Amino acid sequence: MFYPHHSEDLVLCALNTEKFIKAPLLTLRVKKRLGLSSLIKFKLTGNRDTDLIAYGGDLNMHICILSTYTPEKCGIAEYSSELARALTELGVDVSIIAVNQGIERRIRYPEEVEFVIRRNKLNDYVEAARYVNTVNFDAVMIQHEYGIFGGRWGSYLIEFLNEVDVPVITTLHTVINPPDDIAKRVTEQVMKLSNAITVMSRNSLNLLTKYYNIDEGKRIHVIPHGVRSIYVGDRDSLRRKLGISGKFAILTIGLLSPDKGIEYGIRAMKDIIKYVDNAIYMVVGEVHPKLRMKRVYRKKLRKLVSKLGLEDKVIFVDRFLTKEDYVKYIVACDVVLLPYVNEIQVSSGALSYALGYGKVTVSTPFIYAREMLANGRGLLCKFKDPKSIANAIVSIAMNPELRKKIEANALRYGLKLRWEYVSLRFLNLLASVVEEHKYKEVGEYVAPTYTKVS
Repeated sequence: MFYPHHSEDLVLCALNTEKFIKAPLLTLRVKKRLGLSSLIKFKLTGNRDTDLIAYGGDLNMHICILSTYTPEKCGIAEYSSELARALTELGVDVSIIAVNQGIERRIRYPEEVEFVIRRNKLNDYVEAARYVNTVNFDAVMIQHEYGIFGGRWGSYLIEFLNEVDVPVITTLHTVINPPDDIAKRVTEQVMKLSNAITVMSRNSLNLLTKYYNIDEGKRIHVIPHGVRSIYVGDRDSLRRKLGISGKFAILTIGLLSPDKGIEYGIRAMKDIIKYVDNAIYMVVGEVHPKLRMKRVYRKKLRKLVSKLGLEDKVIFVDRFLTKEDYVKYIVACDVVLLPYVNEIQVSSGALSYALGYGKVTVSTPFIYAREMLANGRGLLCKFKDPKSIANAIVSIAMNPELRKKIEANALRYGLKLRWEYVSLRFLNLLASVVEEHKYKEVGEYVAPTYTKVS
């Protein structure tokens, strides 16, 4: 079976349990698969970190993902669901251990969830590890985020890591300058007990090596946030269905919280409409379920809109989106606005999706945005500065050539973020970690052979 993958190339490879069969560089009509409208050609860079690397190993793996999981309303849960889907499409048998946050009542998990950890029950982490050992999974993939595991700074996770016998790959979704010694020790212990670590950007890797003591030889890999390929129809039809035909649509999307800086986007509209009279600002998504006083926050935003007289210019879509609906809004909009106020944010699903679908992004310079929007892939504005936001958005609206250039740069880079490519990176890492673990058990290890697809 053939699978399309993307770096700066679009390459077809045939999966075989003994080896990867090399295939020539091909041009594909990818409109239906990727939601694109043109024929696209790519070429290999020759860089091992960005070109497709294929591992010639056994694909008959049964792995477990430990994370929050859908239908829980959480960005990490959405990410884990997409990761599981992408690896399953590559032939990996994926099971889930879900960490229930105790916020939503009566969550009905899908059938792939085999074990549920109650976030604040320490013994659940031990029992989950024993379950993993009993089932004899080939590996566990942990999605690490501060706040989703019990104990101070998620220290309960260490009980799981101490007990589990199979190799572990931990993805650090947030990397911070540790605010205290406990946060530092917990994070370092998680890394020490993991066979491999992944982060989502080079800047995250730099922070990790700057602030934490990392064991010599610890494997740390940069694997970006994946973007799901969903064909949602042509843009004009979507805009008609959403009622935004003839509008210059600015979009902030995802779970809402004060860290998103939405009030600065709202204030920026006062200046934007002076120059772009058909501009509208769509704030799409419900308030984050972990945010206390959700109604107060929502009411505060709506009160600001009324105070500024922007009722016909700011549209709230207050609901949790399916991934298909999420992509529809991304495809339909003109600009994705990320006025986030937290400079140390090291990942963003919204930004990854904007790039993956070739959209112009205007963002504050948080860590992930500085890296992802470099080299003409988007525009940066100042933190908490409505005028700076307005200037960037107006420059896009008034300059069609600049917009086209940024969209092309974003799409060219964003194709590397599609799960078809990212899942292969994880598959390669899984296969090598599993094989290394097996050889260590018998006292001998021979490094696996990698073959670069050309």
